[in-house]
Amino acid sequence: MPYLLLAIGLLVGLYVLYRFFVNADVHQVKAFFLMSILVIICVALFTLAFTGRLPAALAILAAIAPLAAGWWKARKDSEEEPDLFFNEETEINSREKALQVLGLDTDATEADIRQAYKKLMQKLHPDHEGSEWIAAKLNEARDFLLKN
Repeated sequence: MPYLLLAIGLLVGLYVLYRFFVNADVHQVKAFFLMSILVIICVALFTLAFTGRLPAALAILAAIAPLAAGWWKARKDSEEEPDLFFNEETEINSREKALQVLGLDTDATEADIRQAYKKLMQKLHPDHEGSEWIAAKLNEARDFLLKN
């Protein structure tokens, strides 16, 4: 009987995961996997610590620390990205909109425009998990500012 309940619980859990992955966007899936990894690591560390293998738990913690620091730094850097929430129909037809897309002030020079474009394109390019739409908006904003 316990195995039947375990199998039913496993099937329900798999169905819930399936529904989540069908409806989730990329950021939600990424957050889910990061949280899952964190929970697994915590359970493993507590298990090792409570079974008398504290040196192994500390070694795992020391090995994970640089990865966590890199993840934390990348997360802080991503918070500094400009606000790119436009409708798909939105065209960049003013200097203010173009400057907003690139995250610049109204007194930006041509060098500032090129530098901001380069920095954002390196982060948001489709080859680096960015979207083609955002890359197109960045190109449109840069072209608008450099032509006007």
